[in-house]
Amino acid sequence: MAQMDYEKIRKLRNDHNYFARMFGLEVTRIEEGRAESRVRVTDQLYNPIGSIHGGCLYTIADVTCGAAVASYGIKATTMQSSMSYLRPGIGSTELIGRSQVVKHGRNISVVNVDILDQDEVVLAQGVFQFMSLGQPIEFESDK
Repeated sequence: MAQMDYEKIRKLRNDHNYFARMFGLEVTRIEEGRAESRVRVTDQLYNPIGSIHGGCLYTIADVTCGAAVASYGIKATTMQSSMSYLRPGIGSTELIGRSQVVKHGRNISVVNVDILDQDEVVLAQGVFQFMSLGQPIEFESDK
């Protein structure tokens, strides 16, 4: 099996994830079965009660888990997830997503994720399942 170019995968995922880019989310690291992402907190990420919006935390989790699965060089899509919101993130200045694949199968991968603030306080945790699309990730140089 060829050596995986994690930096190339990271760049591709950041360049083509327009939804995540809308609020500044960036995948900062990918290695086999793991990924990390970061976003600087702006006023737009808070909900009306002054805590980090749950949809923001979910998006960080989904993007970070997807990046961890992409580390295997395959296209995959989220098929199921479960999130636990543990703390409101009031006063957070940065959000960090850290994911780890706990099972990578031919068809299904299971990934755990933590969403932390700048002080490494866990705000949310999730478990995501991804379904393989049975296609390799393609880079511009492959076409």
